Amino acid sequence: MPLTFAHLKKAYLDSGYEIRFVPRQQLEGMALDAPAEVKRHLDTNIMGLIMPDEYAIGIAKELDTDERAVTLLHELIHLADPMMEEDEVEALTLEMEETLSPQQFGFLQFLAS
Repeated sequence: MPLTFAHLKKAYLDSGYEIRFVPRQQLEGMALDAPAEVKRHLDTNIMGLIMPDEYAIGIAKELDTDERAVTLLHELIHLADPMMEEDEVEALTLEMEETLSPQQFGFLQFLAS
């Protein structure tokens, strides 16, 4: 069954995770300690990171609210389906970003502000 916004929202609300806004450089440093799947993407811009040991989602604080919302969307997909490959997560992020209602995007903006 494909992931929907409702799945992502439920995964987040049920997770007990908090959202933290941290400097991008710090996120990249944290990614060095992450699994190989994350390290493989260090040559790209790391703007968000799931921190399961801390029950937190890290988002780069330098981003504006809309960028934070899209990054959060990406990280929520990881949270809802930890086994999904990064390329699939990125494709689903782009697809969902285009189809979110204003209310759904507003929910992400609220969480990311």
